[in-house]
Amino acid sequence: MPHLKNISIATKLTIWSCSLVVVFFSIAAYLFNQVRSDAELANRIVAVNHDLDSAIQRMLERLDSVQENIRRYRLLGTDRVVDFIVQDLNRFGELLDQTLEKHPGYAEEWQDLRQEFTITLTPSDEGGDTFAPNATVLDWTDILEQSLLDNQADMELSLTKMREAGERAATIGMYSLIICLALSIGGGLILAYTLTRSLREIRRGIRQLGTGSAPRDVRVLSHDELGELAEAFNAMAERLRHEEAMRADFIAMLSHEIRTPLTSMRESVDLIAEGTFGEVTPKQRQFLDIAAQEAIRLSELLERLMTVSRMEAESLQLQLKSIDSAELVSTAVERILPAAQAKNISVESLLDPGIVCRCDPAHIQQVLLNLLGNAIKFSPETSIVTIKVEQADDKAVFHVTDQGPGIPEEEQVRIFRKYYRTPEVRESIDGAGLGLSIVKRIIDAHGGTIHIESRPQQGATFRFTLPLDNKDI
Repeated sequence: MPHLKNISIATKLTIWSCSLVVVFFSIAAYLFNQVRSDAELANRIVAVNHDLDSAIQRMLERLDSVQENIRRYRLLGTDRVVDFIVQDLNRFGELLDQTLEKHPGYAEEWQDLRQEFTITLTPSDEGGDTFAPNATVLDWTDILEQSLLDNQADMELSLTKMREAGERAATIGMYSLIICLALSIGGGLILAYTLTRSLREIRRGIRQLGTGSAPRDVRVLSHDELGELAEAFNAMAERLRHEEAMRADFIAMLSHEIRTPLTSMRESVDLIAEGTFGEVTPKQRQFLDIAAQEAIRLSELLERLMTVSRMEAESLQLQLKSIDSAELVSTAVERILPAAQAKNISVESLLDPGIVCRCDPAHIQQVLLNLLGNAIKFSPETSIVTIKVEQADDKAVFHVTDQGPGIPEEEQVRIFRKYYRTPEVRESIDGAGLGLSIVKRIIDAHGGTIHIESRPQQGATFRFTLPLDNKDI
């Protein structure tokens, strides 16, 4: 639901928590009510039904005793049996009064039991009359037995209601537990998904920014605190893109404006060095050579700046061809050899035969020259720079290894960024920090990868891959 995106994280957590609390307390209130109702019903069964059942049982026992003693008197005719009958009737009356005091609702039903009971006791001469039950006692017994049956039926009904209520409470409790679990787990998962989805977008943008590539906007998936963070990131990315565009325009303008006077300066130095304006002394030639070298170095720097500006202004246009890796390497080594000889550095090539690449030769030449140039620049004199090519699955893998000071591990993730140079070489070695940035852009455009392996004081190895082309060249 779109309107939920406008709710803050704290409000979402509060709504989710309150939902769980409401459901929990609703279930708890229902179960508490049910337990209290069952307790009242159980108390009624014990206090009413069970007590009444016991009282009726005792009264029936008294009536049975009266009936038995009447039979004894008819049979024996002794006065002691009459005393037993009187005692049983008195005890029956006491039990009846106690029961009606606790259960006054039976007063009307047991009205006949409270009437005076007159018994005519005469010994019987006939055996059949001796065992005949007394009619009044028999009527009382029938009344009590009917009350006992009614009470037992009422008790069974109460027990049935209690059992049904318990089963109903158990069922509701089980389903309520399922609802609570669904709300807690489902709501937690939904909440976690909405939060992590926004966090993933922001993390993606930060990681992309950390690679040194142009920052891109992230999707704003909500209007809570994370949405505000995404909007702030997009504002920062927009500002960085604007500043980068301004810097690129400035560099392009500066490179263009400097190129013409720099060309004039180089031509003037060459004319003077050639003696066009008169004989040049050895001291003058020494300074003219220094000026010519500095002009060449400045031209190379401008060329790199122009290359970066062109790459940022438009996507890199590749002219893909099939070319033997040995040809790529030999051409690059031949061009870099004067710089290596100036420092008495050996350049060794280790090539597997028949490795054909699909690439833009001119751009890959630039990659190799940049990597070999860096290797020679940072290697000590009389050291060795090695370039190796091998095949791995469907890729050609190029290795450029030097014996220089190496690059610290914490700096290795930054060296492919524009204008970045490690602190160890910023003051001691010339450069603008553009060569590796250009290399990475070219390799990425070819669909390859590049990475570095290095340890301090143990040199560095740059590895990059290019797609293979198995067709004949």
